[in-house]
Amino acid sequence: MFWKKKTSNDITIELASDDRRHGVRIKPLDEIIIHHENHQSKLIDISAVGLSFKVTEADLYKRHDGLDVSIMLPGDSTEVTSPFVCTVKIIYIVKTSHHCQIIQIDSKNQTLLDHFILNEQKRQIHLHSR
Repeated sequence: MFWKKKTSNDITIELASDDRRHGVRIKPLDEIIIHHENHQSKLIDISAVGLSFKVTEADLYKRHDGLDVSIMLPGDSTEVTSPFVCTVKIIYIVKTSHHCQIIQIDSKNQTLLDHFILNEQKRQIHLHSR
């Protein structure tokens, strides 16, 4: 018998851009609070690879600081919510907005984050299509 060699259908997409973000960030419709040690901040936007938050205290964090954060991501009424935890690195700061890259996350929390982002995108599409 003769076997046909499988052909690959690989697709390569190149982006010619200076944009530092490598993920599509969404702005959650609900207010979400980020916890770091004894400090709380408001989440501005989030993606699978980064997030931004707004602080109320000036000069609380510096550029390149690494922070272990915990976020209670909202779920639908049938889901039990658990805190999402990861380590972020502050890439840049604009006034009180801190823009971060996720530098350490385990697979359970990555799945939790991906699930939240997908559901939030669906929710926003549904609300805007009415």
